[in-house]
Amino acid sequence: MKNKLKKYIQPASEEPVPTLLQDQQLERGLLCSLLNDTGAFARVRAFRQFLREEDFTGEDNRATWQLMLACVDEGQEVNMLNVYAQSASRGRQWDMSRYIQLNGSEGDSNTMAVTLASMGIKRRLCEDLKTIVMDIEYNTELSPEQLLSDVEKMLDATSRTVKPKTLRWQSVFSLILSDYEKIATGQVITGNKCGFSLIDGKGGFELGELMVIGARTSNGKTAFTLNCAVNIAQAGVPVGIFSLEMTNKQLGTRIISIITGVDSSQVKQGQLEPADVDRMTSVDDKLPIYFDDVRSSDIDVIINNIKGMVLTHGVQVVVLDYLQLMRSRERDRFHQVGSICHRLEALSKQLEITIVLISQLRRNVDKDPCPRLEELKESGDIADAADSIYLLYRPEQHGEYFRYPQLSKDWSNVDIHGTAMLMCVKNRQGEKAGEEILGFEAKCTRFYEPAYLKSYSGVEQSKTDVEKKLPF
Repeated sequence: MKNKLKKYIQPASEEPVPTLLQDQQLERGLLCSLLNDTGAFARVRAFRQFLREEDFTGEDNRATWQLMLACVDEGQEVNMLNVYAQSASRGRQWDMSRYIQLNGSEGDSNTMAVTLASMGIKRRLCEDLKTIVMDIEYNTELSPEQLLSDVEKMLDATSRTVKPKTLRWQSVFSLILSDYEKIATGQVITGNKCGFSLIDGKGGFELGELMVIGARTSNGKTAFTLNCAVNIAQAGVPVGIFSLEMTNKQLGTRIISIITGVDSSQVKQGQLEPADVDRMTSVDDKLPIYFDDVRSSDIDVIINNIKGMVLTHGVQVVVLDYLQLMRSRERDRFHQVGSICHRLEALSKQLEITIVLISQLRRNVDKDPCPRLEELKESGDIADAADSIYLLYRPEQHGEYFRYPQLSKDWSNVDIHGTAMLMCVKNRQGEKAGEEILGFEAKCTRFYEPAYLKSYSGVEQSKTDVEKKLPF
């Protein structure tokens, strides 16, 4: 009798029988495949874009995936030893024997990852449908219109996750015509205005673009970019700031000085006059400026944090200070810089945000300190990846002997004291030529457009179209 019943008795198993919505054996197969793959770092980094932690239904499998993500975040190879070390550092017990495979792989990891992600989507869809059914049966206050709206939102979110979004030429053409009408009538702007005519005249901080701002050391590239960020935030546009060179308190002190004109060194020393204290405390504490508090130089971590900041706070402009302090997985520095720039370019378009990348220039070996495009430090890929490039030059930092160069105008007679030149050397969307002379207040690191420019003879040299006055 026992033998006859044997085929009807399910053997005891620590894993549930696979179904259409979950399969812990498949989860383990993917993890085994990755742990035995020499290219697992790149695969895990790619899979995390669509594979969620909750897509792993087995507790051990989910914990192992989390440990593999931790390896990626810390720039470590994804293998047995590093995953075990990550587990030990967290005080966990990780059962390595469950993921050891002598034959290397259980199948194609790409297919398994996509399958698990699809299962996860279906499970979430089922849960959402159950909630809607409960609302239909028991929530008498919800109208049919509200229920239909909930169903449409749920299906739309699922559709965006499951399949790529494509548009026909007809749709794109109609979109361009519609946008043109809105722009022409002033209903929308093409880019966020930063308050400086040279940039704003070329569209401002365009969404979906990578902008590079470069200068030599101590020429004000960080200060100028913060000026732009403050102007954009004061218009109500959320801005994110990532700095590997300055603390968030140092950045905050600079921002206060830029807004109020209060000497930043006196803020640090606590030596402000009562009127200056009043100006400092009057700064809007609800400005939509967000600071990264992780301060990792790893480009993978930076990209993940940018995505989180965009998702959580709706950030439209991200400032990264600065390129030469960032690191990636490539071995030599030349390829590291190229990889970082091209990944940031792709990210700006994927998230439809402006990424402003601050970059050092190479130390010049000749006697001319005026910046040039070819001096962007360490890689020509910077110029290839950027949609626009602006260079900043303050000749007074290099001595009275130096003057402004003759570019589109003869600037050689402009008084260099308290001024700076902003030059556009690349603009993928249009004309690149052009430069602008700005005023510079060193005590508060504030750039502004002067009402006029002085020549060495003291005579007014030129008028700007719009006179900007200091707010202090």
